[in-house]
Amino acid sequence: MTPESTMNCGNDLLVDFPTSRRQGQIFTVESTPSTSTSKEQSTPPFPSFKKVRFSEVADMTHVDFPSSSELRQRWYTADDKTRFKRILARDVRRMISIVSSTPGECLSTEVLEACVGIEIFLSRDLAQRTREKRARHMIGVLNESGRQGRSERIDDERLSRVSEKTSRWARDRAFELAVGYWELFQEMKE
Repeated sequence: MTPESTMNCGNDLLVDFPTSRRQGQIFTVESTPSTSTSKEQSTPPFPSFKKVRFSEVADMTHVDFPSSSELRQRWYTADDKTRFKRILARDVRRMISIVSSTPGECLSTEVLEACVGIEIFLSRDLAQRTREKRARHMIGVLNESGRQGRSERIDDERLSRVSEKTSRWARDRAFELAVGYWELFQEMKE
């Protein structure tokens, strides 16, 4: 298969994401309490749903298990993970400092965008509750998977429903955050 043929809608990819561009407008606002300017960009206010197509045929390639030295080269070391945690903690401290010392109307979109994904760390209580909910979700899915394995009756739909039920809080939270950020961006552009 040539690279050009994979760009067609008639390709044999397992997942096909159409290449059509989404249209819309979003504003980037740089402001102080008394003045603001906006730059118009061509992106949608909310992302549209992507259409996905699955192929009826899948090719599978056998790959030998990597050696210990290959694993050490491919995966993050304990030092890497420690460094990532330090960087995250530094970024969270910076965001807390900026957000707590800057009036809401003076926050730029860049600052708000930098908060996306780390907002749960802005409060120790929220971070702890999120960890507990994630653990309950994982335990619920693993328990259901184990129950099905012991009964030798695999029910993907039931496992999916358990996962959906135990992760509803995350979807609801993501929706609320998206609406909150959207409202902030709307207020900033006014």
